[in-house]
Amino acid sequence: MTGMETTTEAQAAERPSLLPTAVIALVALVVAIIFLSSRSWYLTFKTVHVISVVVWIGGGLLLTLFGILAERARDGIQLAAIARMAAFAGERIFTPAALLAVASGIAMVLNLHWGFDHFWIIFGLLGFLSTFVIGIGVLAPMAKQANELIAEKGPQDPEVQVFASKILLIARADVAVLLLVIVDMVSKPFS
Repeated sequence: MTGMETTTEAQAAERPSLLPTAVIALVALVVAIIFLSSRSWYLTFKTVHVISVVVWIGGGLLLTLFGILAERARDGIQLAAIARMAAFAGERIFTPAALLAVASGIAMVLNLHWGFDHFWIIFGLLGFLSTFVIGIGVLAPMAKQANELIAEKGPQDPEVQVFASKILLIARADVAVLLLVIVDMVSKPFS
């Protein structure tokens, strides 16, 4: 009996509980709902929009910066880990956040009857579309291919390093477009 209890305790120690994180998320959600309950729909959409953008673009920028650091250090193992994180984040975090950002942005435009004929709205939508297509059509398949190359040849292989550099270059351009969209949304040029 003691051996089984020890094994169970060891397994519990290896895998931390997600309960504290779930409680924190629930409390944050409840407080956010309280804050927004007496506000307009526009402010609710704007809040969802800003949070989605922070998750999407902030996460992408962070991964890009870590990738640059690993690339400069010529650390194939770290670069491989970042490639795996990027593949995971792209599918499960960035894509839903991007869709939520554009949906809440459209909801704001409709809610205030702004119309879609303003330069800053058109630029924002085109920026979103270009980066979304690059993310799903280019970066996601390349990240999967990088993972396969890493598994086959190892993270220190020169071919893997060159391929990772290509991904990072595209990611830098993608992040630059997204940052320009943020500047566009904040400054609302030509309006």
